[in-house]
Amino acid sequence: MASIFLVNPISGRGHLDAYARLYSRALLELGHRVVLVAQTDAETISYLARNAPALAASFAFFSVDQPNRGGAAGMDSITWTQLVSKNGALDILLRSIGVRYGKLRSQMVRIKRALGRRLLETEFARALNLRFHSDVSRISFNPALDCIDTVASISGEAAPDLILFLYLDMMAEQPRNIAVLDRPQSAPWAGLLFHPRLISEPTKPVEGYFKSSKARGGLFLVPSAIPAYAKAAPNLHFALAPDVADLELPTEPSELAREIRKRAGDRTVVLQIGSIAAHKGIATLLDVIAAADPARFFFAIIGKANWESFDEHRSRIRSFYANPPKNVFLFEGYIASEPDYNSIIQACDILYAVYQGFNSSSNSLTKAAGFRRPILVTEDSLMGERVHRLKIGACAPEGNVDAILEKLGWLAGQPKDNFDFNAFQDEQSIEALKSTLFKALGVWLSAAASTTPHLPRN
Repeated sequence: MASIFLVNPISGRGHLDAYARLYSRALLELGHRVVLVAQTDAETISYLARNAPALAASFAFFSVDQPNRGGAAGMDSITWTQLVSKNGALDILLRSIGVRYGKLRSQMVRIKRALGRRLLETEFARALNLRFHSDVSRISFNPALDCIDTVASISGEAAPDLILFLYLDMMAEQPRNIAVLDRPQSAPWAGLLFHPRLISEPTKPVEGYFKSSKARGGLFLVPSAIPAYAKAAPNLHFALAPDVADLELPTEPSELAREIRKRAGDRTVVLQIGSIAAHKGIATLLDVIAAADPARFFFAIIGKANWESFDEHRSRIRSFYANPPKNVFLFEGYIASEPDYNSIIQACDILYAVYQGFNSSSNSLTKAAGFRRPILVTEDSLMGERVHRLKIGACAPEGNVDAILEKLGWLAGQPKDNFDFNAFQDEQSIEALKSTLFKALGVWLSAAASTTPHLPRN
């Protein structure tokens, strides 16, 4: 049994927290000890209590803000006397001060990130091409690794055999930030990267953190990333992971789900859910809504809006939100509860995901298959290829309002049995994730004991 420290750098972001729960469960069911390091446990403890109660003893949670207050198997089980005898009173005092400073530091980091995101959206930043070259809005590896050091030194928790980072997309890449990964006491690591750079920018170098001497590889959701990264970083091991989804439902439909169905009546409900940003094709969706028959279609748009992403369409979309048509239901914000998020999907008839310039994976496909709801996606994309191959919906050209309306009409008339939802569920299931992790961990943990050379820093 290996000790895997799972780092979730963006906890508290609603639907995005599902990966911490699902990866924790998969690793536990493979027989490993799992320690989740994040700001919040993202309901992982309660999720595991419902879905894998026999494995609770092999799981622990520690807050990156307060590493001395863990959940499940955390610091609360260790008495002050035991700590003093093990570490000395002065060391405990210094650590206590450090925890308080750590909270302040984490708050400052969050403020810096928020300001940084605004800076990166300015015309000045675009002119200097800072968007892709600055770490100002990215997350440092320092807080998580400091937390891991603290946990291993004062909680009785074994040092990690491997650290697994979720959302590498959010992590800093500059050498000063990557250097902390290579500290002598740091463990080998791997991570999940949702949008690999080499797919959209093949002439660019690999993400900077893969140059760390402690790097062992990564997981991708995009098949074409595997050969690209295997060529660019031949000493690392990369694997394709299924895009798993949490499919739990609440005991009763959420208030939003009930309101959507009430207002829709017998009309076909078309749902756009998740982050509301330019790449989701929102401008085209507004054109589709304007052209659709309001007696036949009812649209629901649910999610936190990223207003800065819309550029020239921002004023139009804000006006739409301020005064939506009568056949539209809007909710602007995160859905904190995954079961409530799922109940909204179950309340719809068709999932809408005709994204713009998007060739990555999305677990909206897995949600659609899990709840037996056909999905409309963009053709000539990874999502389009999967929808077409496994017959879980339809595809339309991005930006083509007439074609999108035609496909929505076709989907509305199809019996559910015409779609192969079960085959897609099997391909993207937690069992498939366990198979991927079993093989990848075998390579990463073996490499952890070696001194295999890695990519040069420069």
